Amino acid sequence: MTRLRPSLPSLLLALALALPALAAEPAPSADPKLTELRRLTAYDAKAPLDVKTVHTQQRGEITVTELTYASPRGGPVPAYLVTPPGKGPFPAVLFQHWAKGTKSEFLDEALSLARAGVVSLLVDSPHVRPEPWRRSLSGPAVFDAHVGMLVSLRRGVDLLASRPEVDSQRLGFVGHARGATVGGALAGVEPRLRALVLVAGIGDFSARFRETEGPDAKQPRDAAAQQRFDALARSLEPLDGAVGVRHAAPSALFFQYGRADPGVTYARARAFIDAASEPKLFKFYEGGHELSDAARRDRAQWLRTHLGFAEVPTQSLPVIAHPTAPELKGQPLPEWTKLRPVLTVPGMEEVQVRRGLTYTRAGEREDKLDLYLPDGATRAPTPVVVLVHGMLHPALAPFVRDLPPFSAQARWLAAQGFAVAVPALGSPATGPSREQWFAGVPDLQQRVQAALTFLRRESATHRVDPDRVCLLALSGGGLWGVAPALKPHAPVSIRCVAAWYPMLDAPALPKGAGPREALRATDAKKVPPLLLVRAGRDAPELNAALDAFAQDAKARGAPLTLVELPEAHHAFDMVDDVESSREAMRQTARFFEQHLQP
Repeated sequence: MTRLRPSLPSLLLALALALPALAAEPAPSADPKLTELRRLTAYDAKAPLDVKTVHTQQRGEITVTELTYASPRGGPVPAYLVTPPGKGPFPAVLFQHWAKGTKSEFLDEALSLARAGVVSLLVDSPHVRPEPWRRSLSGPAVFDAHVGMLVSLRRGVDLLASRPEVDSQRLGFVGHARGATVGGALAGVEPRLRALVLVAGIGDFSARFRETEGPDAKQPRDAAAQQRFDALARSLEPLDGAVGVRHAAPSALFFQYGRADPGVTYARARAFIDAASEPKLFKFYEGGHELSDAARRDRAQWLRTHLGFAEVPTQSLPVIAHPTAPELKGQPLPEWTKLRPVLTVPGMEEVQVRRGLTYTRAGEREDKLDLYLPDGATRAPTPVVVLVHGMLHPALAPFVRDLPPFSAQARWLAAQGFAVAVPALGSPATGPSREQWFAGVPDLQQRVQAALTFLRRESATHRVDPDRVCLLALSGGGLWGVAPALKPHAPVSIRCVAAWYPMLDAPALPKGAGPREALRATDAKKVPPLLLVRAGRDAPELNAALDAFAQDAKARGAPLTLVELPEAHHAFDMVDDVESSREAMRQTARFFEQHLQP
């Protein structure tokens, strides 16, 4: 069997939360660009803020104050302060608009947050401030504009932290486009910000500056002018967003991008994301540079998990309140646990849930599953989809049934008319070394079998049909979900198997545990219909194993359907909020419906 290379890509490790993800990392080496960034953005924090109120208005119970405060780079900084009713202490969010906007860009969003108990400060960039304090965002003035924006934002943090109604331990930031680019740099020098949302930003502004403002072939610069331009471009390098996000930890980062953004290529977006420290999260949306309402709802939800505030009125789904697991030694749950599937359907919040059903015991260990039942499921035996989760850190595995990426996945499927079982299967990792990451795969395969046995044994109790069962395997669940379904002596006859971005091979996988081995050992006529969804931007090693499995299935005449999503990422159902993701999910539901007919 062809094995994956021992080193899995960082993206897959981040999504899988493999064991080394919680290991202590060596201290980063000195970064001269970060040192220069800190020097450029240093200021006298004891200097008076000189806050002056320009105008105050009421929006119901919410107060919107137009004010100015002093910039260490000179001149007043115009801003809106949006405050909810009450004394607090409230969390607060600092907003920086894009190059074509003003502080009003995020005013509606700030008003929505205020209704949930959040203070917001919305700051005008130097390029829209009144003369003589206005600075251009292009040409020789761009350096002063960027430094001025960064220092003004740091002073904005001072202003928020000084307010009696603000909890200075719960501060966040949202920046769009140029605001996100500068916000990336801010992440490296402003540790008081607990969580930052960077919308359509880039991490290499200095390179973009060279490209867009470099010499024109029709009007070439003389040597002296070229030297001045090169010096200016070099001076911008410490201000690049990538410099800051590389050193943002422990602050959390959420990157948002539009699939059709003409100003930010995928390569630039990916480079910014990859440069960032953990914890981080990214998500792509339909639309261009301004993004969609879905992006707005997502960043409100994400900020809520980090800053702790009431439900935002525009959100229809509850979110977890940033829990921590004792086994993680106080560390918060990883960022991907805050995501929900990008497809929602009517009735998904009304399905019945039978929680904590013990499906097998081993000594003092009890393995449990949750069973989601559609409306009317008690009237007739219901076909079943078993959701097989992916790779989890052993300390996180006990919480899998409560995590939105799985519970919400079960809800939308149950709303389609299926009973959905979500078993907690544990982690295949038996230790921290690479050789131990997948040593426990056979144990998880046995737990999948045990869950199937439970569904047959308790079918009458829960009114499920044990003869109409399909599996949905996610990511690493391909190793312990696909292989058991291919074996001829399963306790329940599997009607079909769908696998999204599945891992179908792994380093140091125990002999006989691989899905390709199971496929080769099974009569092709007895292989249940398979549907694989391949994410084109997934880890190359993972896709190579998927392709090899698909080729084997085709050669053997096994019934396999391959759905290609060329621009999708691993976990496309959560990070790619676009129609192609939703259609792949709907196609999976149709696949189940087709094969779970009586």
